[in-house]
Amino acid sequence: MHFRSIASLSACVFLSLSASSASAAPQEDTRKHHKHEKDAPSSADSPATVPASSAPAETISCWYMTLHGGAADTILQFDSKGNPLGSALGPTPDSIGAVHGLRGMLRLADNTLLVISAWKENTQVLRFGVRGADGVRPFLSVFAKQDASNPLMLHPYCLAQASDGSIYASNQDTNTITRYAAPGSANEGAPIDCHGQPSTGAQAGMIVPDSKSSADGLHAVRGIAFGPDGLLYVADRGDGQVSRWNVTTGKRVDTLLKKADSDKTPIQLIFTPGGEALLVSDNKLNCVLRVTLADQSWSILIPESAGIDAASSLAISGNQLYVGSRKGKEVLRFNLTDGTAESAPFLQDLPDNPEFFIPGHLGS
Repeated sequence: MHFRSIASLSACVFLSLSASSASAAPQEDTRKHHKHEKDAPSSADSPATVPASSAPAETISCWYMTLHGGAADTILQFDSKGNPLGSALGPTPDSIGAVHGLRGMLRLADNTLLVISAWKENTQVLRFGVRGADGVRPFLSVFAKQDASNPLMLHPYCLAQASDGSIYASNQDTNTITRYAAPGSANEGAPIDCHGQPSTGAQAGMIVPDSKSSADGLHAVRGIAFGPDGLLYVADRGDGQVSRWNVTTGKRVDTLLKKADSDKTPIQLIFTPGGEALLVSDNKLNCVLRVTLADQSWSILIPESAGIDAASSLAISGNQLYVGSRKGKEVLRFNLTDGTAESAPFLQDLPDNPEFFIPGHLGS
C-alpha cells in the first residue's frame, strides 16, 4: 500500500492519500419504489473493480472539502489527482467571531463562494472572494447570520440557489428551509418569503416548515437541491424521505423516496449532469440511490458492499461520482453510469469526517 501525507494548515493534521483497493459496486439493482418490489437474488454479488487507468479524464481541476469536526476550521482544497493545495480561505476579521463547524458550500456565478459556519449561537453564512494566485479566497462579508431578525437559521447544513439567484438554507436545529435575498441585490442576505418580499418575525424566511409547525413538515432536514423542474428536492433524514416542494407556494408536491420501501436516512442530493436522475446518499444503508425523474423509479447505484461507511458528500466530475465515507474518513470514486468502483480511494485517512465536497476550479 502506498501513502502520501501532508501537514494540514493550522493544526499539523496529516492527510494521507492512498492507492489501496476499494471494493467496487455489483451490478445495479433496479426497482420501482412505488411498487414495493422485493430484492431479487442476483448472481452479481461478487464485485469487480475498474482499474484506475481506465477512468475517464478529470474535468474538474480543483476540489473543496469541509470536515465535520477537527481542528482545521477552513476549506481544504485538492487538485484533480488528490494532491493537497492547502487552505482555500483567507483570514476573517475578529469582529465576526469564531468561524467553526463549516458545512455546506456554494459557488456563485461570479466565482465567489458562500460557506456555512454553523457554530452554535454564532451561526452565519460567509462570502469569500475569487480565488487568488496563491489559491486563497479573501473574506468579503457576512452574507447572513442567525439573530433576532433571522431566528430560524440555526446549525444550517446545506445551501442551494434558485434560478432567481435567491439562496435557500436547510437548518438542522429548526428543521426548516429558509430563503434569503440574492447576492448582489439591494437587500442581500435578508430573509424573504415565497414571493420575494421581506420576511420578519419568528418565521422569517421560512419556505418549508418543520413537523411541529405543519403535519407536512420536516423532521430532520439535511441536503437540498433544485431540480430541472424548478422544484426544491429535500432530504429528510428523520422521516427517511426525499420530497419535492413548490417554493412559490411552500407546499409539498410529492414524495419520491420513502422509508417503507427504499430510503432510511437520506443525507445529500445531487442531479446527474443531464438532469434526468437524482442521486441520494444514505448514511445508514451505506449506499447511493438513483431516482429516474421521468417515471420516479429508483435503483441502488452503489450498494453497501462497495465499502462506504456512513455515506455523506456527493460530487460529479465527467463520468465519475465521488462519495464521502464519513466514518471511513475517505472519498471514494465510482463510475457514474454503472456504479463500478475505482481501484483506490480518491482521498484516504482524512483528519476528520468528510462533510461536503464540491468543485472549486483553479483560476476562479
